[in-house]
Amino acid sequence: MMGSEAEVLQLPLARMRAPLNAYQLGSVVTPEEARRFVAVVAGERTVMAALKCERRGFLASSFVAKIVNGSDDEIACSVTGGTHNGSVCLEPGYFSIEPQSVVQVPIRAPLRLPHRLRTVAVHLESASLRATAEADVPPPPALRLATALAIGGSILLAGLIAWRSMLPSIAAYALPTEVAAGDRIDASYAYGGVGTAEYDVTSNGAQIAGGVLAARSGSFSFPSSKAAAAYHVTLAVVGPFGTVRRQLVTRSISVSGAGAISIVALQPDPSVVRSGERITVRYVADARSGSVTLFDASGIALQRVPYSSNGVTTLTAPSVDVPTQYRVELLAQRGGESARASAGLLVLPKDDAQAPPHISGVLTAAQVFRVGPVVLSATTFGVRLLAHPQNLRLTFEDDMGTPLATQMVRPGESIAYFVAPNLSRDRSYVVVASFSRGDVEQALLAHVLVRVRGGTSAP
Repeated sequence: MMGSEAEVLQLPLARMRAPLNAYQLGSVVTPEEARRFVAVVAGERTVMAALKCERRGFLASSFVAKIVNGSDDEIACSVTGGTHNGSVCLEPGYFSIEPQSVVQVPIRAPLRLPHRLRTVAVHLESASLRATAEADVPPPPALRLATALAIGGSILLAGLIAWRSMLPSIAAYALPTEVAAGDRIDASYAYGGVGTAEYDVTSNGAQIAGGVLAARSGSFSFPSSKAAAAYHVTLAVVGPFGTVRRQLVTRSISVSGAGAISIVALQPDPSVVRSGERITVRYVADARSGSVTLFDASGIALQRVPYSSNGVTTLTAPSVDVPTQYRVELLAQRGGESARASAGLLVLPKDDAQAPPHISGVLTAAQVFRVGPVVLSATTFGVRLLAHPQNLRLTFEDDMGTPLATQMVRPGESIAYFVAPNLSRDRSYVVVASFSRGDVEQALLAHVLVRVRGGTSAP
């Protein structure tokens, strides 16, 4: 006997001295069982086996196999379960049935995941026969419950995601922190969810502008007074699932003094763009030189283009994966005087989420060059080159943006030298590395403090 003998129950009619005839078979096999039997005739001897599901439990189903061995041979039996992925052995595994015997064997079909049992089979084999009795395994209630829970969970998750997408939200909102008194103030925005966007502008407790915004992203503007003032600009998205508000504060500053440079207007067009699109910066200022620079939120200069006397400069929107705010700054210079103004810019991802190849992967100053933070006045200091982008140019400027010296870097050159000015007091300067990336001009800055002789020297 192979396997566990406790699993095999020998019936009272378990042993007979003569072959089983039809009457004797009827005494051990009911008509209902006979309909399920697999009968094999070996000579004058009959072997029959039947499988019956007695109980379907929450996590397992119980079967009973009744086997009649009416032959004179010992029969080897094995119990297996069929899955979508193959066969597995089930308890009691392997056992044998003596000649002229009737046995009843309990079989347990447990819940198996991810490949559940689909059939239970009892295999019979002796010297003169080979047969199999097989029965289907009904799905246990636990599997049906798990399936129902999975379907219900998926429906609930889809509902939550849909509900979340309908909640009003403000994806981006920006406006300049300071403008010249009398200038127009431009704000850019983008919002999501179900609802309507509206803005409200107040100054000194009085409303001076407001309205409903038709587009889901774009810009709005309002004039500032000719006197210095503070403006509270509120953007609200109102919908059936709630309301969200965000308020920003900007100030208009009076520009006074004889001969002071005046920046009348500064406007990036459009103020909301997608990655890789052209930005036309228009400005009006009584200046002779200067620059237009694109800064990110951390103050890093990404692009710098010289001031144009016709008041028009072109930039390229950086590559972004999410709506990102930038700042366009105009530096206007005339003689020894200068003035600055800035305007907000909102860059949205491209529809296909693919950045233009010529602006992907913006370099940092630490990847291109290295310079000591402190140098002595009237001394020569070096700028160590770590990379050689196309058309690399180094410029030594004062803190007002006035170039003092410029060098074009040749390929393979490892260091460039500049002479610090002779000063009577400490002053900050800037080393600017300008280079081309495709059709985009990028500028990187590093600050240098020039100390007078006798002060603290560079580390």
